[in-house]
Amino acid sequence: MEQKKKKKKGIIIAIVVVVLLAGAGVGVTSCMRSISSSLESMGSSLLETVEVERRDISNDINVSGTVESENLVKVTSTVSAKIKTLNVDIGSEVRAGDILCEFDSSDFQQQYDSLSKNVQNSDSLKSNNHKTNERNLENAKSEKEASLAQAQRAIDEAIASRDKAYQKERELVNKYNNYLSQKNDYTNRMNDAQNNGDMDAYSNYYQKQQEADAMMQSIDSQLETLRDSFSSYDNAIQSARDAYATAERSANSAIQSYQDVLDNEQYNSDSSSQEQLDKLAEQIKNCTVKAPKSGIITSLNVAEGSIPTTDALMTIEDKDALKITVQIAESDILKVQEGLPAVVKTTATGDKEFPATVSRVVNIYKSNSNALTGESSGGYSAEITIDEKDSGLLIGMNAKVRIILGEKKDVMAVPYESIVEDEDGSKHVIIAEKQPDNTYRAKLAKVETGMEGSYYTEVTSAELKEGDKIVMSGGDYKDGEVLPIFDFNSVANGEGGANANE
Repeated sequence: MEQKKKKKKGIIIAIVVVVLLAGAGVGVTSCMRSISSSLESMGSSLLETVEVERRDISNDINVSGTVESENLVKVTSTVSAKIKTLNVDIGSEVRAGDILCEFDSSDFQQQYDSLSKNVQNSDSLKSNNHKTNERNLENAKSEKEASLAQAQRAIDEAIASRDKAYQKERELVNKYNNYLSQKNDYTNRMNDAQNNGDMDAYSNYYQKQQEADAMMQSIDSQLETLRDSFSSYDNAIQSARDAYATAERSANSAIQSYQDVLDNEQYNSDSSSQEQLDKLAEQIKNCTVKAPKSGIITSLNVAEGSIPTTDALMTIEDKDALKITVQIAESDILKVQEGLPAVVKTTATGDKEFPATVSRVVNIYKSNSNALTGESSGGYSAEITIDEKDSGLLIGMNAKVRIILGEKKDVMAVPYESIVEDEDGSKHVIIAEKQPDNTYRAKLAKVETGMEGSYYTEVTSAELKEGDKIVMSGGDYKDGEVLPIFDFNSVANGEGGANANE
């Protein structure tokens, strides 16, 4: 407190000197130049003020998420064959009934034609069918080996990618801790320099402290982005393992199917042959995959010329019905209710705002564990529905969501940090009243607070009006106490004293 008072006295003395010199008309311009550096050094000690205004304020919660569809369908197939033609790609728009892809049905067609011909000739049928089934069995065994080898490579690559990400996290954490240590060291040096009155050293250490802090923020941003991707690595590993299991099941099923056909050849009759023909006809029909609904292709698990390793070939999502799933902190979950308005912004659309509504609140705590650190985290969630059906937003866009809990229009508001709470629980702000000698004195104005926004707070007061200049940081000033505020423009223009040109 003593140091603060000394700074105030130094500022006031400097101001008085300038005013007296201006009144005497003695070398004001050269004098102002000579002390300009001193006034600049005092700038950090001067109080910041702001004018009281009427404005709109709101109480809201800021969250983020990814744009996704409210309606999606996975296109699946049990056909085990190569993709002959693929008519879509990620981002393609399709209508219900469009042909998405076609499997190579030549083997099935060959079996069907062969069987159909052999039904008319029993002897030829048995011989031909036996050879075909043996060939199919061997092909199925070969396909199994190839499919499982491919699926295992996908698992290995996914694990390697995840391990690389965890190594990157450890490196960033070490860098962050190093800069934190530097920042704390510079902070201590700043305090020592300030106590010793060495402002040059203080400024030097302050700059280095800011540089270290900037690096920490950059690294923290990188860590946040990296950690957000951890779940995708785990999902990739799980998807690869699921694909392996699916490929194995499909291959075993195909092998068993062909083995069953071979085993049952001795029991073949006209009826069994007809059943096989019907089955092959169904398989040939299923080789043409059509869109079950209209929408946009958002994931694609097959490629032309490949054999699918999973039942899910692709995903179709409705691009006109969009939502965003966001995480809600425990401290905010009870404030969020279905039907609350929200505003959505995305990086791609800049400052454009999209109206939205809280459509669903999941008030069940979901816990997530970190396999690397053993730490657990979690929270609650909510779904935000975009109100516009043709918003132009794309699935997968990163979105920032502002859930509006309440808002008021055209109310008198001040920055929350300017409000001082007294020991009796009452509150006041400090009005900076300008004096004839261009100094400012404190006037304490009682206020009552209303809605609190993210930065501004609603106030009502009989002692406060629009345009009043108030002290931003509050403080323990008394009524009438001189405030460390200096109106450089008034002195430079010669207000309150003799004309500088005389």
